[in-house]
Amino acid sequence: MDKLVIGSRGSKLALWQARWVKSELERLHAGLGVEIEIIKTTGDKLTEASLAQIGGKGVFTKEIEEALLDGRVDLAVHSLKDLPTLLPAGLLLAAVTEREDVRDALVVGPALVGEVRSLAGLPPGARVGTSSLRRAAQLRHLRPDLRVGELRGNVETRLRKLDEGAYDAIILAAAGLSRLGYGARVTERIAPEVMLSAVGQGALGIETRADDARTNALLGPLDHPPTRQAAEAERAVLRSLGGGCAVPIAALGMVAEDGGLVLEALVAEVGGGRLIRDRVSGPAARAEELGGQLARGLTAAGARELLPKIGRPLAGRRVIVTRAGGERDGLAEALAGLGAEVVACPTIEIREPEDWGGLDRAIGALCSYDWLVLTSANGADFFLRRFDELGHRRGELDHLRVCAVGRKTAERAGREGLRVELVPESFTAEGLAAAFVESQPTRGLRLLLPTSQLARDEIRPALAAVGAEVDVVVAYRTVLPEIPAAEVARLIAEARADYVVFTSPSTVANLATLLGADDLAAPLAGVRVACIGPVTAEAAGRHGLAVDVRPAEHTAEALAEALAADGQGG
Repeated sequence: MDKLVIGSRGSKLALWQARWVKSELERLHAGLGVEIEIIKTTGDKLTEASLAQIGGKGVFTKEIEEALLDGRVDLAVHSLKDLPTLLPAGLLLAAVTEREDVRDALVVGPALVGEVRSLAGLPPGARVGTSSLRRAAQLRHLRPDLRVGELRGNVETRLRKLDEGAYDAIILAAAGLSRLGYGARVTERIAPEVMLSAVGQGALGIETRADDARTNALLGPLDHPPTRQAAEAERAVLRSLGGGCAVPIAALGMVAEDGGLVLEALVAEVGGGRLIRDRVSGPAARAEELGGQLARGLTAAGARELLPKIGRPLAGRRVIVTRAGGERDGLAEALAGLGAEVVACPTIEIREPEDWGGLDRAIGALCSYDWLVLTSANGADFFLRRFDELGHRRGELDHLRVCAVGRKTAERAGREGLRVELVPESFTAEGLAAAFVESQPTRGLRLLLPTSQLARDEIRPALAAVGAEVDVVVAYRTVLPEIPAAEVARLIAEARADYVVFTSPSTVANLATLLGADDLAAPLAGVRVACIGPVTAEAAGRHGLAVDVRPAEHTAEALAEALAADGQGG
């Protein structure tokens, strides 16, 4: 028990939070050493784009969660308000720290210091910056005369933009300002009655692997039960409504000394024209139940009618994605960009083959091939990785003509310096064969196709029928992830998803294996099923599922667009 590694973003606020957890753990456990590994997230890279545009909360956690699942770090420290309400299978919210100031804070620029002391005192037409749809919607409801603008960046960047005159005032979380030593700059700590805070605001959420008993035990003393109960109730509201950064939802739970919980929440139109607010109370021990109750009350009052008005077709919809977390072809990003809350439930893992022999022999005989056929981004990645590991130079590939199945595969190959000459319009074996026939004489052509060990051997006979010779070699494996079946069952049950997405027959079969149910109709009852193509749809049918969504083009982007069309009823 001499070492733990914390995964953290690299901003000053994130590092302050990680260092605080580090110092507390070292204080509580003599002899324990704690290190911090900085991990850059998508949200850190896209500093100017709207959170709603780039996918909301998950953009600040995805890469850190991947490091957790891979075992590179032992725990992750997040601002709880940035942590999605549904965690990937295999991960756990091990501790919720005692909440600091839950309020939002108004900070005015130099020209208004001393003149303005509150939100109500801002002059008509004042320019107010915020990164939050929740704050912006409430602000527009309270003060429709103000000009509300999008403001991204870390705390220091936002304060600098304010001081440079880009805004007359900005609104940030009071807790973050205090943690970084900027408490004196706060003009007003806005009462929750005026502006209701974000779910989890003011608390830290510490995420771990569910099966890491050692780390979870060490974190036990940092968990603050009243804050956890309040946060569980707030997160249950958000989860039940299917919201995230893409919708203006606020919630605040307060736990009294007698164990009672008062929970308040609201849903607003982005433009601020309409706002629905309600509250419930009851025992804190029933926190999640109270959150669900409040969400149902808001829905009955018309909250669902407000969610789609953001102009994003999947806003308010929750989608379970079963593909491997490491695949980077943009499916999750595309869905999030359309407003969906993406629930990661990977049923496959991508690994190197058990035996590189077949691929190594093919690489050693590259001069005998006319074409390299890449049917997936994974095939391109593993082929080129092994090619480099064997000490070959990329110039040895110059004689090969490259066919890439799908635009994303072609883009990946292009980034690696390969010149893609052929991208079939159809992604079926017959379509690939037809594309070759149309482009050149095929008799006598030799093609190399690196793929997974489970790929169906359909391309070889289709091309053999037109006179080409295809060597199919294993470049990677898709395997069942090491996730307890109970974790997968919990995730699916709690998700209350609108859709489940399958991108290969393996994702279907492995979900059935993980759930111990050959017929998936019962565990996925009420969930619409989306499949990337006909082969995957056939696999879904074999496991008792009726397929509701199947795009004409077998790509992640087309699949996301098909879900959007289905979500709008057409």
